[in-house]
Amino acid sequence: MQEESVQTAIAGQKLYISPTDLIYGQPEVPSSKYHTLRYLLASTLAAGESRIVFPAESDDSEALFRGCRALGSHLEWEDEQHRALRIIGVGRPQAKEAVTINVGNAGAVLRLLLGLGALLPEVTFTTDHPQSLGKRPNRELLEALKALGAQCSAASSEGYLPITIKGGKLHGGRIGISGARSSQYLSSLLYLAPLIGERVEIEVVDGLKSQPFVRTTLQVLQEAGIEIQHDEALLHYRIEAGQQYRAREYVIPGDYPSAAALLAACAVTNDPSSELSLSRLRPGDEIGEALLAALRAMDAALQVDGETVTIRGGRRLHGIELDGDQLIDCIPVLVALACFAEGKSIFYNIESLHYKESDRINDLCAELRRAGCAVLPQQDAIIVHGRPQGVEGGVLVDGHNDHRLLMALAVVALRSQRGLTLTGVEHIAKSYPHFFAELERLGVGVKKV
Repeated sequence: MQEESVQTAIAGQKLYISPTDLIYGQPEVPSSKYHTLRYLLASTLAAGESRIVFPAESDDSEALFRGCRALGSHLEWEDEQHRALRIIGVGRPQAKEAVTINVGNAGAVLRLLLGLGALLPEVTFTTDHPQSLGKRPNRELLEALKALGAQCSAASSEGYLPITIKGGKLHGGRIGISGARSSQYLSSLLYLAPLIGERVEIEVVDGLKSQPFVRTTLQVLQEAGIEIQHDEALLHYRIEAGQQYRAREYVIPGDYPSAAALLAACAVTNDPSSELSLSRLRPGDEIGEALLAALRAMDAALQVDGETVTIRGGRRLHGIELDGDQLIDCIPVLVALACFAEGKSIFYNIESLHYKESDRINDLCAELRRAGCAVLPQQDAIIVHGRPQGVEGGVLVDGHNDHRLLMALAVVALRSQRGLTLTGVEHIAKSYPHFFAELERLGVGVKKV
């Protein structure tokens, strides 16, 4: 077996993550992809020049850039370090000919672009990840777009890619949208509705998952000059016609789900000298506050000073019972951390994890059990029986084409006796391309195999 240091993960590569007691440093947290997506779409829909500082860079970002250009905007980096992006918006998406957009493996990018694509005469959405994004459903959103006057066709009755939409001449009215599987359907309609030209009223049925993402959408739309009336439960909306997006400058905060992986990696180490200090984490962020509360409940050693979060290792952790819907993208790494906490942990209200890049309940639990963890998957929950002494490891585990699973398995490797070898590591590029290189800089043994 030949091993060498890692800089970037490439297709077909395997990485060995060694057991590690001590990590230390001040890693740079990636920018929030959720804010980047929403601010960039708002900038694309504004007539004039906008500016985004610290946009996220990842495979998802590249898919987003392709989509915004296809809608008619012009994007240009200000500097070689890609710290700021200038966007010349179009006001209203437009194209004279049929458009094709490859959305890669970016589910949120796809869903939000599906709505805006209905303003074009014809657009087809494709993916080069047929076994991942190609199997994620979009039926409810396509039905809502049909109710607004668009013609939609998909590869299956569940709305799988490829999807073709023929729109351009939409009308307002009252529509319903399910919030049971994804909040992204609703966010897509909220971006589209102000540009239709008639009042739109939206009723959410079957409950609403991942409400923090909807509140982020509403906040960004308000900053962009769009007024949306809604009830406190986020189930009823009214969007008046005649509104316009405003061009402006936006600053992207750090990404809490990516930070969660780093925080968990430090919390799981045995050496009390382990310490990570993470900056650019915006206080008051709903997902961030839920994450920090969960770590405190597990008795992790946390300190928050403005936008900086510091965590130390070497603490005895305790199991928790957590409603995971408020921080759904953080759940895989929290489950990994709970594998080494005393007692039982229960992560519930997480059924939507079945419909992500992988089945983040069954696939995650299968790989954790392979590594030696005691986890039980359920339809809407994961039950963990902690093993503070660590696990055996020494096996090959599969990331299932999913960046969140790769981060969780890397956390487990740190407390395994013989480390873990990860496959499919190139998929980390979806949100955090330099994650493994960052772990190596912090003191973790990461080797190409």
